[in-house]
Amino acid sequence: MKSRVVLIALLLVVAGLVIFIYHENYSKQNTPTGSHVYLGAVYSGQTKYTNYISANVDFGNGANLKNNIYYIVLSIWDSNHSYDQLGISSLYGKFYSTYSYTETVNGSIKYIFDPHWFQIKPGLHSLSMYVNNGNVVFKFDTYSYTAYTGGYNFAIETNEKIGNHSFSGLTIYEEIYGFNKTLPSISFNFSQVLFGTTGYPTGYVTQWYQFYHNLTDNYTSLVYMRSDTVNIYNAPSLTLKITVQNLPTSANLIISDLNLTIPGSGQYPINLLEGNYTIYLVYQGQTKSYNVTLSSNTDYTITA
Repeated sequence: MKSRVVLIALLLVVAGLVIFIYHENYSKQNTPTGSHVYLGAVYSGQTKYTNYISANVDFGNGANLKNNIYYIVLSIWDSNHSYDQLGISSLYGKFYSTYSYTETVNGSIKYIFDPHWFQIKPGLHSLSMYVNNGNVVFKFDTYSYTAYTGGYNFAIETNEKIGNHSFSGLTIYEEIYGFNKTLPSISFNFSQVLFGTTGYPTGYVTQWYQFYHNLTDNYTSLVYMRSDTVNIYNAPSLTLKITVQNLPTSANLIISDLNLTIPGSGQYPINLLEGNYTIYLVYQGQTKSYNVTLSSNTDYTITA
């Protein structure tokens, strides 16, 4: 795995409480053996404040983990120190939407959450969180849930300080409890990570770096971060090196969930999973398309 490692131990303890509580108080099943792993991306830019955060997440069919619980979430702190999370849970082989927020009681963080809000299927889903007058509205596709957290804005930041402790801030990550040296062969692609100031998107979140815990180079996982996209690949990825020639101006290079603004001719390497793709080059009011099959690392040349 090629990555930059960020280990903030206190975040791992706090985030793990959600799954621990689920095992202890809800599932009534024996806790799986194995380790507790994290894999994802944390925001790396300057702190900014917003009251809206959203993303699209897409995942396909694959071999799910039948005896494990794991989460794939978008997480952010609000101004009342509630850790607000929205995403997908996999509970013993079935996928659900999930949300979570927190309260601090006598110095301890308490999670309020629903690990199986409603069942979902593989495909493209939309996520958003909106905070206003102390309430956070969690929205997953067409369903919404409102929770009182006491917050009035979200902090887009790398670290959140509470007392003498520091926690990771805005994150997109996968968390597996009962990890037995096997990752799900399903990848989760987050794109169009947006923020806003009045409940509507006004900007893109584009600065990220990777963190992981309890994973080594023996695993094929990869977090691919480019612009407003964070993809968690749990299967071996391939590199598609796109060479663009004779491009007279800047353009948009669109492939899969990536929409890249490129300055002109040049080489643009992209990590993708094996499959068939259509590349779109958009410039000067025209759109050109190119089909490519990716079965190994591939160089592909486009002449504008």
